[in-house]
Amino acid sequence: MKRGVLAMLGDARVAIAEAATRNRLLPVTKFPGLSLFVGEAVRTELLADGSIIVGDIFPRAGETCLASSDGWGNYLAFGRLGDILFAERAPLTGAALYWGRLGGGIICASHLALVEELPFDASIDWEFVAHGLAYRNLRTQRTGIAGITELLPGSRLKVDGARAQVEQIWSPWDHVGRANSLPMAEVASALEQQLVASVAAWTLGRGDIVLELSGGLDSSIVAAALAAAGARCSAITFATPGADGDERLYARAVAARCDIELLEIEHDDHTIDLVGPPTNRHFRPGAYAVLGGIDRAFDRAVGDREISIFGGIGGDNVFAFDNSVAPILEAADHFGYCRQTFRTMRDVARAANASLWDAMRLTYRARRKGPRRQWEQDRTFLAEGAVPDRPFAHPWDEGARGASQAKRNHVEAIRRILDFLDRPERWHDRDVVAPLLSQPVVEICLAIPSWTWVAGGRDRSVARAAFAPRLPPEVAWRRGKGRIESLCIAAYLRQRPALRELLLGGRLAARGLLDRVAIDGFFKRDNLDGNFDYFRLLEIADAERWVRSVEAAPGCGPSRDQR
Repeated sequence: MKRGVLAMLGDARVAIAEAATRNRLLPVTKFPGLSLFVGEAVRTELLADGSIIVGDIFPRAGETCLASSDGWGNYLAFGRLGDILFAERAPLTGAALYWGRLGGGIICASHLALVEELPFDASIDWEFVAHGLAYRNLRTQRTGIAGITELLPGSRLKVDGARAQVEQIWSPWDHVGRANSLPMAEVASALEQQLVASVAAWTLGRGDIVLELSGGLDSSIVAAALAAAGARCSAITFATPGADGDERLYARAVAARCDIELLEIEHDDHTIDLVGPPTNRHFRPGAYAVLGGIDRAFDRAVGDREISIFGGIGGDNVFAFDNSVAPILEAADHFGYCRQTFRTMRDVARAANASLWDAMRLTYRARRKGPRRQWEQDRTFLAEGAVPDRPFAHPWDEGARGASQAKRNHVEAIRRILDFLDRPERWHDRDVVAPLLSQPVVEICLAIPSWTWVAGGRDRSVARAAFAPRLPPEVAWRRGKGRIESLCIAAYLRQRPALRELLLGGRLAARGLLDRVAIDGFFKRDNLDGNFDYFRLLEIADAERWVRSVEAAPGCGPSRDQR
C-alpha cells in the first residue's frame, strides 16, 4: 500500500512489523514506545521538537515549522510530550487515522486492510450502522468496527501507559468571530490571495497534477488558482449521455482560459454496479456505488500513473452555499430590521429564485421556530423505533451554542463534506488534494458574514468576485450546476430486481432496521419523475454492501449477533 500508515503507541508487537511487511510498508523510525511504518509514497519529516510528520506540512508564517502547531496541511504527527505518546491529525485535510487497543498498546492505522489480520475483535458495531442510516454524513469518532475509533481532523490522541485520551486542538468556532462589514472587494481580494497561496503550497514537490474539472464554479476556481500559482497540470472532465451531466462546454472554456490541457471522458449507467461488493473495505461505509461509473472511467483514463489529484470538492460547503433564510436572520440580529437586512432579504430571494414575500414569510417562520439544535434525521425507509433518537456527539457540537443559524449551517456544511474525502474508489491509495478545504482558506471563509456570501443575489458571491477576472464569465456567474439524475435513474431501473433482493433479503432487513413494506412498495413504482427517494435506497444499499463485505473479510470476526 503506497500511502498506508501503521503505528503502535505503547507495547510494540511483532505482529505490527509483520503486518507492515505484508502491506509493503517501510519503517520510519523507532523511539521508545513508538513503532511507525508508512508506504513508499508517504513523505516524512522530523521537526525541531522531535515529532515525526507523516504527509505534508506547510508553515503558516516564516519558512519552517518547529512544531506541528506552526503549520497546516494533510499531515499526521507522532511524538512525545514528556511521558505521554501522541498521534495528531491536521485540521480539515488531515490524513485519516483510526485507533484501537491491541494488547498493552494502541494500534493506529490509515486503512482497514492494514489491521484485518491482527488479533483484535473486528466485529460490526450495529449501533453505528443504525445511527449512520438515520443521520446521513454525520461523521463522528465512532466507526462501523467495534472498538475502533477515528482520530478526527484537528484532534490529538494522547497515550499514557494504559490510558488513552483524545483532545481537540482546532475548532471552527474559534474563527467564527463577530461579523464585520468590510467591502466586498476587500474580502474577495483576501480570499483570492489566500487560496492562490494555499494552492501554490500544495503543488510543491508534486509533479504530475491532474485536476478533476467539472466545469462548475468550484473546480474552475481551483483551475484558476493553479494557473495563478504557475503550476503545470492537466485536467479531466466526465460527461454522461444525458445533457444534465454533460458540462464539457464549460470545462473547455475554463481549460482554454487557464491554458490547461483537457481530457474528456464519457461514461454511462452500464459501468455502474449498484449491488456488487465494494472494491475496498473501510472502517465505515465508503464508496457511493452510484459514482462507480466515474471511478471506472477515471481508472481507464489514468491507469497506474503516479499522479496528484486536485479537485473542487468542498466549494459549496466552504463558500457558504446556503439556500435557507438564515443569512436574513443573522443580518437582522447584527443590524436590526434596517436597510441592510432588507437588502439581504432581497438577495436571498433572488439567489433562490423566490419572491420577496416568500423570503419574508419563511424568515418569520424560522424566527419563531428558533435554531435547529441537532443534526437532521432521515427515517425514510427505516423501521419505526429501529434507529436512535439523538445523534452521536461530535467535538464541534459544543461551540454551536450561541452561534447564529447561518454559522451553524456553515460549520455543518463543512462537517458534511469531510465525510466524503475518503469515499471515491478512484481516490483509494492515491495522492488527493482538496485545496478549497485548506485550513487558512476555511478560516477566512468562516469569518465572512453570511449575508456577504449572498450579496447581489448570487450564491458563493465572495468566491465569484474573487476569481471572476480569472474565469470565463459564463462560468464565474453561472447559476446552474451539472447533475447526473438521468444516469442514476437509468442505473437504478436496470438493476432494480437485484437491488430489491439485496435490501429485502439482506443483513439490514434481518436486523429489523428497514421498513420492508415501504421499500417493496417503492420498488414497484415505474414513474420516478420528481421523486428522488431512489437515492435514499441507494444509500441504504451502500450500507448493506459494506456490512456484507466486512463480514466476509479475512480476520474480521462475525457480527456479535451471529456468534
